[in-house]
Amino acid sequence: MKKNDSRLFIQSDATYVAVVFLSVVLFIGLLALQIFSGISSTRYIIGVILVLLAYMMNIFEGKFGFYISFALNFVQFMIYTYEYIIMRNESAPVLLIMTIAIMFIDMLLQYYIIKIAGKIQHIEDSKRNERGKAIRKELEDEMFSRTSLIVNHEVMGSHQGLSEAIGRNLASSIDPLTTLPGRDMITERIDKFIREDISNMQSSDRPDSVCRPFTVIYLALDHFDTITRGIGHKSMDLFIQNMAHRLREAADPTDMVARIDDADFVILFKRSLSKEAETKYADKLSKEASRAFAAGIDSMNTTIHYGFAHYPSDSRHAGELIAKAEDRMSKAAAIAAGIMKKTDDTGLASDESVFKNKSKDEIVKIFERAISDGSIHMAYQPCFTADRVLTGFEAFLRFEQNGKTIPPQVFLAAAENSGYMRRIGGYSMENSLNALASINKIDPSLTMNINISSYQLREPDFIQSFSNIVSSTDCNVNNLILDLQEESLITSLADIRMTVEELATTGVRMALDNFGRGYSSFNAIPLLPVSVLKLDGNFTLNLATDATVRILTRSAISLMHDIDITVTATGVGQEDQFDILAGSGCDRFQGLFLGAAISTDELEGFVKSHRK
Repeated sequence: MKKNDSRLFIQSDATYVAVVFLSVVLFIGLLALQIFSGISSTRYIIGVILVLLAYMMNIFEGKFGFYISFALNFVQFMIYTYEYIIMRNESAPVLLIMTIAIMFIDMLLQYYIIKIAGKIQHIEDSKRNERGKAIRKELEDEMFSRTSLIVNHEVMGSHQGLSEAIGRNLASSIDPLTTLPGRDMITERIDKFIREDISNMQSSDRPDSVCRPFTVIYLALDHFDTITRGIGHKSMDLFIQNMAHRLREAADPTDMVARIDDADFVILFKRSLSKEAETKYADKLSKEASRAFAAGIDSMNTTIHYGFAHYPSDSRHAGELIAKAEDRMSKAAAIAAGIMKKTDDTGLASDESVFKNKSKDEIVKIFERAISDGSIHMAYQPCFTADRVLTGFEAFLRFEQNGKTIPPQVFLAAAENSGYMRRIGGYSMENSLNALASINKIDPSLTMNINISSYQLREPDFIQSFSNIVSSTDCNVNNLILDLQEESLITSLADIRMTVEELATTGVRMALDNFGRGYSSFNAIPLLPVSVLKLDGNFTLNLATDATVRILTRSAISLMHDIDITVTATGVGQEDQFDILAGSGCDRFQGLFLGAAISTDELEGFVKSHRK
């Protein structure tokens, strides 16, 4: 016997049909008896029974019962109307009112049933989504933690549910050759670690006490292209799979191993190790990966190098951490080849800081004192065209204490950890917009770039706060460019999209800052709400000596121009850099070669001396 689980009271199809048929027959029979009865009291009693029957049909027979009962009530309505108008039956008006009442009640009841059903469906969908998220997290955690298993795709394919779940949610992030997490997945995991850590520090009275550092190891096969040309891509793919398996076997079960590209791998771990223990662990992984190229008495002549990057001392952005670890790996390879001399760059930054081991209240007092005594102040880096025409400035916050300059990454990290970023951001915004209003009185075309963090954009009242500052400074927002860090914009776009889009409606322009500092994505840029791309100084540092960098830079500039995005080069420190960038079509330039950052007091005089 078939069942319908969507019906609340009668799930059996046969029983449901029988009940509907009997209720309709009973209703018609009672209605006929009422029509042919000449006694008013009898007609009223039957009318009440018909009202109750219609109500019960609506309740117990579901939506179909509502349609049937409503149709029968409408027939009643027509009969009673005929009796009242034509036959002048004295009981007809009362029965007519009863019929209208039950029709209205049934419609109201059905409306609430639909509303309640919708809410129940919404709750079920929410629960289903939560279960889906839990399953995806469990799948990811299982993948991240199990290092000794290589996925068998034939077996995975036999489990359709698992295959589809992984396919929908993880396929774009898993490296298809090795089944290791790919670049996207490990970047996302690093970002998650950082977000969780910053959140923990913001909620603690002593941010440093809850900080949970972690380490990134970048490990790569030296001379990959040369070896591949010698053995062929098919053979190299097998070697890479072997390397992946051995790295997964050798790595600690709690560590995450990912393949970035070619024979380049990243290992992420949160365990606290000394410098010597870290090196020993990386040596172990390197030796294990090298075994992929040796068997018995035969072996290939291969070398594997590695480099470290540490959170938070090296960076607070995933892409930049991976890039720094890769850079140190490349330097290790160059040192081994005798191209470079060994330096003290071990990848472990000094932990000396005015904010080290301070409580949240102490950090706030340091900032408040620095703002009041001018230790924290604004500086403005001029920006020029290829013809050396001044086009605007970029506003910087500087923190100078006891004759020493505290790096921005240090004091901004302390501000974010202690929950002081809102105050710092407001101070920077207000002073920068005042400066913009001041220089626009001299030259209305000059622009002002202001650095802004995703933390500020996530504040619920940021738009209101921004509007208040704009109103109080009376600046021209069309000349304002907000610099959004590349890493923050790409990883946090879902959280800040609405704010960014609302800002765009005010006339403010957006710039993608620090392009090339981490792992940049040309594909993502057309999807982002930016009109300016700012090349990081490290990206163009070796323009004069490295043909590959020149080709990539020219290609990037050309590509941006094709999609109507202007390009600004930052950190231009030498004439040959400037000449190459200008010849490549770069639109704007800033750096020590063109002019150092100036103070607020010098701003108006500088603008007057560079008027067009």
